Amino acid sequence: MKGFILFIYKFFKKLNKLELILIFSGLLISFLLLFFFFNFLIKNLPLKEPAYGGILRIGLTQNINTINPILAQNTSEKTIVNLIYDSLIRPDGNGGYEYELAKKITPLENGLKYELELKDAYWNNGEKITSDDIIASFDYFKNYNEITKRLLNNIKLEKLDSTRVLFTLGLKDNYFIQKISFIKIVPVKIFSKYNFDEWQKNEDEIIKVSSGPFALDKKYNLKNNVQVFELVRNKFYFKKPYLDKIVVYAYPDFESAYVALKVKEIDFLGGVKPSYLASSMGRRYEVKKLIIPRVIALFFNSKKLNKDIKPLNSIDRSFIVKNIFENYAEPSYSIFSPSIRKILGLSVFYPSKTETKNLDYSDIEIIVPDNFYMIKIGEYLEKNFNFKINVENIEDINNKIIPSKDYQALLYGLSYNLIPDLRAFFDPAYSFNLTEVNNDEILKTIQNLETGKEEDFKNNLENLENLIDSEEPIVFIANPYYIYITEKNLKGINISFLNDPNEIFVKIEDWYIKEKIKW
Repeated sequence: MKGFILFIYKFFKKLNKLELILIFSGLLISFLLLFFFFNFLIKNLPLKEPAYGGILRIGLTQNINTINPILAQNTSEKTIVNLIYDSLIRPDGNGGYEYELAKKITPLENGLKYELELKDAYWNNGEKITSDDIIASFDYFKNYNEITKRLLNNIKLEKLDSTRVLFTLGLKDNYFIQKISFIKIVPVKIFSKYNFDEWQKNEDEIIKVSSGPFALDKKYNLKNNVQVFELVRNKFYFKKPYLDKIVVYAYPDFESAYVALKVKEIDFLGGVKPSYLASSMGRRYEVKKLIIPRVIALFFNSKKLNKDIKPLNSIDRSFIVKNIFENYAEPSYSIFSPSIRKILGLSVFYPSKTETKNLDYSDIEIIVPDNFYMIKIGEYLEKNFNFKINVENIEDINNKIIPSKDYQALLYGLSYNLIPDLRAFFDPAYSFNLTEVNNDEILKTIQNLETGKEEDFKNNLENLENLIDSEEPIVFIANPYYIYITEKNLKGINISFLNDPNEIFVKIEDWYIKEKIKW
């Protein structure tokens, strides 16, 4: 060994400076190439099969009053519902829909009827899910859920046999598949034991039986008003989830949940503001984002104002995206932001020319929701266009100000689903027609979207967009991304575009915890 070291020493001793530089450069390059090669292998070699096991700890940011799928209202409640109950159809995570409990859906009579066949699916108690459960579930959602009541108004169900149901529509409906995706299937044997007014009191008994990838095992409260829901793998689910267990911590507010993330009490937290990200990052976590079909816009009440607001094209959307959303948003010059346009297959939208002159709207008051981003946008509009700003509670805006149309202008966000459903925002029959404009051409185009030929859907959508841009007193501003933080070893997440943040755990049966490589 000593002889070898002496040989190496004498060898390098004889080399000149240039030769030494070349040799060491070659060794360094060789080392770097090997490093990057092994790093590539570690990250990209496919696993034969992800390992089963592990616990995922999720943080939610609202108190939970119910996880009965028919009664659930806030985002946290619906998030847990989506973990333990299935629908016939579900979002695929990338802008489309796929079968969940349904095996096949066949359109009949030019879309006036649909025949649905169930998968070989089971409740978590081992009993088979049947067409009776489907019919009862739709009946419950039609009678007891205010949101889905309108969606299901013209849909009738008929049992064909234990696994097949016939849907009959009053009119052809291009939104049928999307509508039934919102309906969770519940066990009629359990729910029918109680009258509607007894559901809340007997919830612990009712929610024991469910169909999703996970089922409720136990729930309890911790100090500081934190609720805990422990979910275990549904052993009868049609695809065995990789994770053994999910523990959901429902905190009373975002700040409490964020502290829990920082001290490593939870592994996953959604709805994170960009300003929190710098101090959240470390080797343990990574930031991810979702595109949601929504837009923030300034709506002018046409019956309260006579002023032309089109010059507001001078609004600097790029400034808002960069300085208010810290680039976790995209500018929107129409109701559909660029990413959504791409997913929908729409042509490029060319915004109107930007005005450079300062404008004075000091005689107009904008109602602004009591939300960090909305307030910041309001301050921008106040500074640059001299609007008066009035910050109001979002519940008062939704329940009082909008129904009474008691505003000149309103800064507000619209959500319109994966297949854009826009009637509620432009039909005078709905309270959320925020501009109070009655435009027959817009309503006719919406009707064409709903009942026209499917091959014309995209053209009708572009036509509606152009009508909204040219005839509605609306200034579209931005589409903020939904940001979530997750533990880096959590893999199998394949989602980029969803209806709503409460769907974030769709296809969670594919999620798994990556094992550390053992050398």
